[in-house]
Formats: sequence, C-alpha cells, structure tokens
Amino acid sequence: MFQIKRPGFGSVFAPVFIGTFILALLASSVVPALAQPLAAQKVSRLAYHDEWRKLWEDHITWTRVVIIGILDELPGTNTYIGRLLQNYEDMEDALAPYYGDEAEVLGDLIKDHLTIAAELLTAANNGDTAAFNDAKARWYDNAHQIAVQMNEMNPEFWPLEETEQMWVEHLDATLEEATTHLTGDFAGEVAAYDTVHDLALEMADFFSNGVMQQFPGQFKGPLH
Repeated sequence: MFQIKRPGFGSVFAPVFIGTFILALLASSVVPALAQPLAAQKVSRLAYHDEWRKLWEDHITWTRVVIIGILDELPGTNTYIGRLLQNYEDMEDALAPYYGDEAEVLGDLIKDHLTIAAELLTAANNGDTAAFNDAKARWYDNAHQIAVQMNEMNPEFWPLEETEQMWVEHLDATLEEATTHLTGDFAGEVAAYDTVHDLALEMADFFSNGVMQQFPGQFKGPLH
C-alpha cells in the first residue's frame, strides 16, 4: 500500500499548483508544428548533439524545480512551470524540420507525460493509494505510447524495445526522486537525481544520434 505522510505539509496547496500546471500545458498546445519536414540547410552534427544535451538537461532540471516547487509550495512555481513547458516545445522544434507534424504528435504525448506526473504528485502527497496507482498506470502506458510514436517516426534507429526501456527507466528514476523528496530522504533524493541525470544524457544522445543516422544528408561536420 503506497502512503506518504509528511508532518507540517499543507496538501491543500497542491491542487492549486496542479491546476495551474495543467492549464499551462493546455495553453501551450496552440503552438503549431512546422508543416514541412527536412531542414533547408545542413546542420552541424556537433551542434545538433549539443542541442539535445541541453534540451534534456533543461528537461530534468526544470522537472526537478517544478517537483520541489509544487511539493514545497514555493512562490515562483508558476514561473517554473512555464519554463518547463518551453522545454517540451523546444524538443518539438528540434524534431520538426525532419518529421514535420509527427513532431507535434510526439510533443503532445510528452505533454501528457508531464500532466500525469503532476497527478502522481498530488495523489502521493494526499496518501490516496487508488489515485496514485491509477495515475502511475497511465503514466507508464503513456511511456509506451511515446516509444511507439518514436519507433514509427524512426523504425531503424529508435527500436521499440530499447526506446520503451529508456522511457521506463526515466520514469522510475523521476518517481524515486519525487517520493524521496516527499518523505524527507534527502540522501536518497540526491542519489535518485544523479540517476535521472545519467539517464537524461543517454536519452539526449539517443534522440540526436537517431535523427542524424536517419537523415545523414541533412548534417555536416564531425560529431566530436
């Protein structure tokens, strides 16, 4: 039975932050994806590699800040949420020149990934086991949907089994990061975030290498 209790924590504030989080996610969906795939000019392989490293550094950094902001009722949480959502849009922008509207499809799934994560935080804080288990099941199902979409976009270099395993590991580590913060296991939280970081760098290279291998004629120069 999954229960988390934290002395002195005002769980009444969590729905306010979660509501703002979901509204901001919905508002972000108005950004259109580029209609035409394939970049007009060749891109530096090293620059594209580094772009995805930064995107995933941003992803895990601002996810962490939002986790702490929601759970600790920090006054800047709405601003932190806005910055996190910029990351998902930036990922779409990095993929759109090569995949067109399919980049937006993937982005919408990542948006769901963030929304369900917010539900998980609320349920865990409230000790609502049923809601937690429901959100967790949908979160991992969403990871499968993300992997399927990536595989459809790039069957050869984003194989389904490997892609899904990477997303599952990302979810596992992020969940550990959040729950250790809730329970006050700060040493465990640090260890969990170190794992999140290592996995994020692997994911970044998986994205960039997959695109560059699928569209070699769109890139120039050495990778290292």
